Amino acid sequence: MASVDRPLTNGFVNGNHDTDTISSQHTDGKVPEADKNDVNGIPPASVHTNPEHMAHITIPLKDVPAFTPTKKLRVVTIGAGYAGMTLAQKLQHKYTEEMRDLVEHTIYESKDQIGGTWIANTYPGVMCDVPAMIYAFPFSPNPNWSRFYSTGAEILEYMQKTVKEWDLDRDVQFSNTVKSAVWQEDRAQWKLIVEKDGSEREEYADILISARGFLSKPKWPSIPGLHDFKGQLVHSAKWDHSFDYSHKRIGIIGNGSSAIQILPQMANLEGTQVTSFQRGPTWIVSRMTPAKLVGSTDESFNPYFRAEDTQRFQDPRELKKYRKIIQGNINAAFKMFVKGSKESQDMTEFAVDQMSAKLNHDPELCGKLIPKWELGCRRVTPGDGYLEAFTQPNVSLTNSTITNIIPEGIRTEDGKLHEFDVIICATGFDVSQIPSFPVIGRNGVSLAEKWRNEPESYISVACPDMPNYFIFTGPNATVGHGSLLESMSWSAEWMVNWFRKMAAEDIGSIAPKQDVVDEFVRYGDQIHKTLTWTGGCRSWYKSNRIDGRVTATFAGSAILYHQMIKGIRPEDFEIRYRSRNRFRFMGNGFTSYELDEENDLSYYVTN
Repeated sequence: MASVDRPLTNGFVNGNHDTDTISSQHTDGKVPEADKNDVNGIPPASVHTNPEHMAHITIPLKDVPAFTPTKKLRVVTIGAGYAGMTLAQKLQHKYTEEMRDLVEHTIYESKDQIGGTWIANTYPGVMCDVPAMIYAFPFSPNPNWSRFYSTGAEILEYMQKTVKEWDLDRDVQFSNTVKSAVWQEDRAQWKLIVEKDGSEREEYADILISARGFLSKPKWPSIPGLHDFKGQLVHSAKWDHSFDYSHKRIGIIGNGSSAIQILPQMANLEGTQVTSFQRGPTWIVSRMTPAKLVGSTDESFNPYFRAEDTQRFQDPRELKKYRKIIQGNINAAFKMFVKGSKESQDMTEFAVDQMSAKLNHDPELCGKLIPKWELGCRRVTPGDGYLEAFTQPNVSLTNSTITNIIPEGIRTEDGKLHEFDVIICATGFDVSQIPSFPVIGRNGVSLAEKWRNEPESYISVACPDMPNYFIFTGPNATVGHGSLLESMSWSAEWMVNWFRKMAAEDIGSIAPKQDVVDEFVRYGDQIHKTLTWTGGCRSWYKSNRIDGRVTATFAGSAILYHQMIKGIRPEDFEIRYRSRNRFRFMGNGFTSYELDEENDLSYYVTN
């Protein structure tokens, strides 16, 4: 059986064959006289039980200090959203001196500006349902948010301003789209086809990082006749701002986060009639009392920060204190996702009471809009004004399944034809995790085929058969609890730790072992059985299924995720080295540290 930690077959280094290494191979099985080392008494390879193997791993001395990299790693990141910029900050600022010599970083961004999902989502009412104070770059928290929950436009402005202040777009190549990525075993690199302005070129990467996110590819509903509609057809992620939606009959398909924000905006326009099409209800609840956190009496769902609040937040200590309170409360609330827990029961009772009140305790509306399945099975959202909109005379709801769409409007299973001037598809994004371009790994394995039925990853950051391929928010990431931006920072640290090890120890490639991922996923499934994410709802957490395993969320708390990803656990990986002898990184027996006469050579004596 082949060794798991094995060298690359050709000793490839720096894009060229390592001639020193290859010159010591002995294809005739004979051991050269030089190997006998009669002068210093080292036994020749021929005296060992496996002389050919011993000859194979006997290589010339690398006459440089230990851990001297044989090459500068070319790291290519796909995507310049929050994730890509978080990694850029690590490389350019947090570890500037160290990474300057180890890594050459390039970021390919298909759009012409920074922003990620906040460029795509510009629909009316768009906001983040995570408190603004923790929806920020961890290295540059923002004391100047206008409200407790920030709008998409304010988030985009903050992102772009912060990127400029930190020069994080230094390595970004805008309007460059990666069209394919194919692993080259002989080079230990990814071969990329990159397109710009209709022209394609080849690029190579030692490490390829997907920072595309899971909210980047709009998903249209699979409804017969959808594009036969003769009125205005719009997707929430491709909003047409030039169209006047007032005085229109509007149908909204979906009841996820975007639909929940769009519907009240359309309902409040002059002269509109709005119909919501949804297969089932969703939990709309907020237990936070934002104003109390700053000592205000404002009872609104999304209060503005007062001038005195903003002034206080200019003190980094006060800002940190406030942010820690919010994050601590959110982390403590993870217990509500445990099936049958007291926290789950209490929150469910609170949610039912709050939703009923917003629906004016109307029995019909409550029956249609308050779920019977577990709270948290789908993403819980605060949904300001959404439930209240259904009490307005110009808003109606149907749970009847859509059968098809004709030029005039939407037909439903109950036989009704709903005529519209506008149909809004608030159906979100393709969350299958399958890239929009071919990713072909070791031995020709296609990532799309590997993930076709069940996307499975190593702690959301890597995948078997995909060497040197790192992922932000891959399958089973912390998308259902905690702070996504903090977990992106943790993932970036994990990646940087691998950069260090790969550069210092002359590693050509790493990939998580398949059996390790199998065990991680199977045990995670057992944890998921105890959580409401496996409840009786249809959810994108379960690839839009009612039954089936959870593929989106991490099997545990954000705190557990942090603890698991703090270290790189090399034992979980298949490691292949650039040399036939993995200890070539030992160099000439010295370290650079001890060769600097200014350094303390007794640093380890502490008592």
